[in-house]
Amino acid sequence: MTIAIMLALAWGWSVASGTDDRPVIDPDVRAAARGGTIRVLVELRIPRADPSALGNAQDEVLRRLAGTGARLARRYATVPLLALEIDAAALARLEDMRALVTRVRADDILPPYEGPARR
Repeated sequence: MTIAIMLALAWGWSVASGTDDRPVIDPDVRAAARGGTIRVLVELRIPRADPSALGNAQDEVLRRLAGTGARLARRYATVPLLALEIDAAALARLEDMRALVTRVRADDILPPYEGPARR
């Protein structure tokens, strides 16, 4: 019984302290990157209180991706995102950026909504 309580407390501590802070990689991103390149949105982990944090985080991610097949598609000025085209090597690097990256998901570009058809 004591061991079960200790394990439960240890598990709760690790979750609460954020020790499993690996970026979430969408399965379709992983599959596509193995076969070539894919356009993705990279969600960044930034402190809200620091106005320069967004630009600094974007710069650091791009710096760490140097030498991979990553290509910048778009920087966002007000939201913690980067739009990138990545390959498997770039995805592996993004996965190691625990302090900077929270999620990598496919950037599904959709045509603009034109509303209901007129008769």
